[in-house]
Amino acid sequence: MTATPGEEYAEELREILELRDVPAEVVSQIVREVQSHVAESGEDPVAAFGTAGEYADNFAPRSRITRFWLLTVSSVFLAFGGTYVLIKGVFALLGSGHDLWTLSPWISVALGAAGIASFIALILIAGARSKRRSHTWRL
Repeated sequence: MTATPGEEYAEELREILELRDVPAEVVSQIVREVQSHVAESGEDPVAAFGTAGEYADNFAPRSRITRFWLLTVSSVFLAFGGTYVLIKGVFALLGSGHDLWTLSPWISVALGAAGIASFIALILIAGARSKRRSHTWRL
């Protein structure tokens, strides 16, 4: 079964808004308004609103996507890097010949623990900001 251009546009708009962290109730309301307009006017949704991405920019700018990827890359770097340095420091404490970058084993352990603690703090802060942002959504 072939979807109409209006249905395809609404589904694409829904996906884009969800990826941009727009609360589900707001996404549903925006999509219903678009579907209602298209049904009443018979107008092509792209002609009326622009592409789905352009229309979604009115509600959730792309900068949130950039922040998401920045958070993801930072989290991976801190988690894996911190774990690697911590493990290397622990092995250096257990026996010689495993020191990392000629650092003292205790410094490696401390740097690794700091990296892991930074990762946890980053995730907690991002979660709190996301929750706060979802409660303040208004149309």
